[in-house]
Amino acid sequence: TYFVSRSIIRPLKSLRLAAGRIKNGDLDFRVGVEGKNEIGQLGLAFEEMRVQLRHSIEVQLQYEENRKELVSNISHDLKTPITTIKGYVDGVLDGIADSPEKAMRYMKIISAKADEMDRLIDELFLYSKLDLNKLPFDFERVGIRDFLTDWSEEMKFELEKRNVDWSSDIRLGNSAAVLMDRDKFKRVLGNVIGNAV
Repeated sequence: TYFVSRSIIRPLKSLRLAAGRIKNGDLDFRVGVEGKNEIGQLGLAFEEMRVQLRHSIEVQLQYEENRKELVSNISHDLKTPITTIKGYVDGVLDGIADSPEKAMRYMKIISAKADEMDRLIDELFLYSKLDLNKLPFDFERVGIRDFLTDWSEEMKFELEKRNVDWSSDIRLGNSAAVLMDRDKFKRVLGNVIGNAV
């Protein structure tokens, strides 16, 4: 009787209690049924199942948190091109673009910002289906001086609307180039300046 109780009844009772805790969503424990017989192997299988379930739930929660963060970031990033478009449209309406060349430059910036919004919206839909480990990048060789000069001009106009003075000192040769994802890097720079303001 002692042998049967020790080797069969008590381990089965422990497994039943463990199954009840798992059913109720409690995965923060260890199934303490071990041994080389069939019941010990069953206990080991229970423990492996508990560990896998806990890991799967943790991964799912992390993915969900990543998605929320990505959606929040992109929603925040959408405000920048919208603000720029409104600013340049106001400039056109107020007569600031008082020459054909200046008007054309304003229209090009408005068009570029509209394209940027379109890309951000595409990313918003894409990121709702992807986890952080599959974040896509589109690397290309970019002349960094021209890139920063154009970005700086856009930033100057945006910050003037907020009564912030902006100047840049870009000390790079014309041949300086890097591999980058234009949109992602522009977003990084914009976030740094936005946070600083």
